[in-house]
Order: sequence, then C-alpha cells, then structure tokens
Amino acid sequence: MLLLCLAGQLHSGDTLEAVRFQGMRTYSSRSLSQLVTVRAKRPSSEIQLNNDVATLELFYQNEGFHSVAVEKQVTRGRRLPVVTFHVAEGPRTRVTAIAISGNVSVGTDRLLKQLAVRPGRFFSKAALDQSVAALRTYYLNSGYPFVHVQDTVTRTDSLATLSFDIAEGRLCHVSEVRVRGNRTVRTGTVLRASEIRPGERFSQKRMQEAQRRLYATKLFYRVMFYVIADSGQGAGPESPNPAPRSLSPALVVVRFDVVEQAYRGVALGAGVETPPNRVLVSAEWEHDNVFNAGHTLVIGGEYSPTFSKSNYRFGFDGTYRVPYLVLTRIDFQTHPYFTYERLDPSTRQREYGIETGMSRNLVPQFTVGLTNRLRLVSDTSSGITNSLALTGQYDTRDDIFDPGQGLSVQVVVEGAGGPLLGSNDFYRLTADARWFQRLGTGVGSQTAGSGDFVVAVRGMAGSVRPYGRTVAVPYYEAFTLGGRSTLRGYPDRSIGPGYSNVGDYRYGTTVVNGNVELRTPYVLRWVGLVGFVDVGDAGWDFRMRAYEYSAGAGIRVRTPIGPVRLDWGKRLRNPPSGDKGRFYLGLLHAF
Repeated sequence: MLLLCLAGQLHSGDTLEAVRFQGMRTYSSRSLSQLVTVRAKRPSSEIQLNNDVATLELFYQNEGFHSVAVEKQVTRGRRLPVVTFHVAEGPRTRVTAIAISGNVSVGTDRLLKQLAVRPGRFFSKAALDQSVAALRTYYLNSGYPFVHVQDTVTRTDSLATLSFDIAEGRLCHVSEVRVRGNRTVRTGTVLRASEIRPGERFSQKRMQEAQRRLYATKLFYRVMFYVIADSGQGAGPESPNPAPRSLSPALVVVRFDVVEQAYRGVALGAGVETPPNRVLVSAEWEHDNVFNAGHTLVIGGEYSPTFSKSNYRFGFDGTYRVPYLVLTRIDFQTHPYFTYERLDPSTRQREYGIETGMSRNLVPQFTVGLTNRLRLVSDTSSGITNSLALTGQYDTRDDIFDPGQGLSVQVVVEGAGGPLLGSNDFYRLTADARWFQRLGTGVGSQTAGSGDFVVAVRGMAGSVRPYGRTVAVPYYEAFTLGGRSTLRGYPDRSIGPGYSNVGDYRYGTTVVNGNVELRTPYVLRWVGLVGFVDVGDAGWDFRMRAYEYSAGAGIRVRTPIGPVRLDWGKRLRNPPSGDKGRFYLGLLHAF
C-alpha cells in the first residue's frame, strides 16, 4: 500500500506511456477508454485522473453497478508513467417491479408500453430518464401541457423497484394563438404557416411541427413557442404567474416568438469537374416574402465552360412558390427555364421548359403532388413533351440537407402525350428510396449529433415506355447514368446501350442505381470524411447487361447552407488504361 501511494502521484504535465484498465467483466478496455480524458503519449495531471475516476464510477452506477469502486494506480513504465484504472464492478442491479400512480385519464397498461425499462432487465439510468421523457411526451401530445412525472428508485441489495408518480393536470385546448417579434412579416402569414387553430386540443407534437414549418418559410432564424395558462376568457391578458399544475385551466394560449432574418439574398457558387476539365459558376437571387405574404421568388443563372472554352453551356431559370394557395394547405409552384449547350463546333442544343405543380402534406411525413411539365428540345432534335406527373413522398429525415437519421421514399408516375398532345407519347415510373442511420460514437453515448458516424444508403429504379405515336423514347426523355450524383468515377451520361451523338450521350429505357456511403463525424464540428461505393446500369429492360460500379472517398465541409463536398471516384469495372479517377466539387451530399 505504501508503494502504491508513493508511486500513485502524477505531476502536472507528465506524459503517459500507456493507459490500462483491469478488473472489469462487462465492458472492454476499448469501450472504457472512450470515457476517460487521459491518453497515452499526451500530458496529464492528477486532477485529470481523479475526474476520470469519477466519470468511470458514474458511468457504472448509471448502468446499474451501484457498489462499483474504481481506483487509479500510477507506476513507472519503461520510460514514462503508466496509469492503470482498477475496476471492481460488484453486482449489477436488476429491475424487479415497476409501479405507476397518479394516472387518471390514461390506463396503466398503455403507459407501461411507453417505458424503456422492463422488469427483469438490468437497471440503467439512461433508460430510466428515457422512460420519464416518454411518459411526459405521451401526455404532452395528448393535451396535457402541465403534466409532471416524478421517478423514484427503491433498491434492496441488487434489486430495484421503479415508481413513476404522475400529476396529469387538466386536459387543455388552445383558446388563442399569438405572435410576437414579427416586424415586416404579417401576423396572418405566421398564423397561416403554423396551422395551429383555436379550439384544437393541445399537442406538443403539433407545436413542434408548426415550429418546423415556420423555419421552412426562411423568414425567421429563431422560432420559439410558449404555452401560457389562460383564464378561460380567450383573449385575456397574459398572467406572469400561471396557475399551478394541479389547478391548471382547461384553456391555454399558444404564443410564437419569432426573430426575422433577411428574406432577400444573393448566392454565388462555383465548382470544378475533372475530367473533363470544366468550370461551373452560378448566381441566384431569392426573395422569400413577395407581396409581404410569404411567397418565394428565385431567379438564377449558370455558366459552365470547358477549360479550353471551345464548348460550354449556360442557362437561366426562375421559381415562384405560393404556400397555402387560396387559404388552403396546397402549395403552388411554377418553374420556367432555358438552357443552351455548345457540344462541339458544329453541334448546339437549346431547351425551353416550364414545370408547374401543386402539392399538399396529407400528414406531416407524407406529401402528394401533381405537376405539369412542358418541354421543348430544339436544334439537335425536334420534340415537345407535355406530361402530367403524380408524386408521392414519405420523408422522416431529421435534416433534408445533412441527414443523419430517417427514411425518404419517393414514387413518381408520369404520362406524356395522348390527350395532352405534344410530340412524345410515353409513360414513366420512377422510385427512389434513401435511408440514413446514425451508428453512435461509443459506450454511454445517449444523444445524436455531429459526433456520430452515419450510414447512408440510396436505391433508385425507373422505367419509361412509349405508346401511341411514339415508337422509341427520345434520348432526352430516357434514363442515363454516370457523374457526380449517380456513378462517381464515370463520365457524365456515359452508361446505357443507346447512343446519341449529341455530346456522346448514352441512355436506356430502364435504370437501376445504388449508392452506399459511410460518413464520419465532423472534426471540430465542421469537416468530415466520406467513403462510398456506387453501382448501377441503364438498359432496354431490367435484364441488365452487367452492372457498373465504382468506389471512392471525399471530404465534407459543413456550412450554414449545407455541406460542401469534394469527392474522388474511380470506376472499378473495366477501367480504361491510365484512368486515375475523377474529382467532383459541389454543394450538399450526393444524396
């Protein structure tokens, strides 16, 4: 013991030779090493070691090892001090019974289903906290904004009984919706976007959805909502001291506090692709509060020359969006565009088009839309496409620009020609599914964030078939693969059995494409790495010739408008001699 005490002192700034763990049965040394701050080959201090001992003991206690003991030992290694954490886990507490009291409006059986803890399982502080949060969330979404849940743990040796005491408060309805903080945006615009109506039952989920809708308008950089106990007079003055939970009234006022942001802006962009050696520059002007009614107008243009400037393309487009068309939940949008491309000294192609459609959220995660697409491709070919497309999308992603969790599935059914006239008669079916899953960073990680690995998977398939007057679907309405967002490492529009001499364009009437990415945590919250594999093919039917595939890696730099990406991809199937892969620079993830 004397030797341990003499050797157990670490001077501030001493560099460690190694950090070791001994005595544990449940967790590995690698898992525990993620919880402590001391590291081999780095300076450490006695205070740091004591904090790590406390961290390890707290971790074990939260996992049910209530009699755990952790001791540190500092010994001399070959040249530098070695730190060893001795862990005596002791018995692990197991949950024997769960009791719920105080619930009046909701049955006990239903509440038990909300819990993350279960009789017979080991005790976990994280699961207990999750259970308390789940009970509160259930009541908050059922109309009880003043609910209070108190948990109690009663331990006997290595057994524990968990009790949840619930003070429900009264069932509440919304008496009034108020807005505070708006200066130029009309109050009616805010109320319309919130979709919260007086008389409806209170629901925290509905409030959070309203908050997301207000953020989506791009008119505010901060949106908060508050629930205020009402006296039952509807529009009465706010009380600085609302009634206690046990006496909470049956009416509440919902108030949205907003902070406006600039709703006019200019965006400039630039990118490089090699090979071929091509530059992309773009400019965009956006106004998100046209007529002071929350309408959006976007006007943009792009120019993309090759380094030799012998070939180039440029285009202009605009978008006008009207949310809540004629006081309904239907969004209206129209998008005219024009592109011009010089493919070689003797070949040019112009394209004119306009897409106009309406969409509606049937439920928060499911949207349906109907779009008319009118398109004219001239010079290299002559054809007018006039089509209607029905779209359905289910989307649970936590962030549409940089998702870390969730699922997005989109199905599009499109019909062109026939009664719609135009030059092309065809029908098209396309399906796109994207899945994102956080992997977490280690033991004890209970919250998701920029410190998580993310697996991203995308699958897409489609088929287009002619009918009526059209014998073969024109190349510009068919599918193609290759490039920055489908098969990285392959030239743009380079995969397919069909061939058009317009810019070496290959195509097919069916397509299958898959992508898998592993995205690392953001280092210092702003830069991350990505590894990816892409696969796919285009053909005349789903009996593909042979799938093409590629692999590569990239860098992601986090910005307020989404990640900037630099990818390098290389084709793996029959690469041409001297192929060194291709680089892609752009905004947002490939999918």
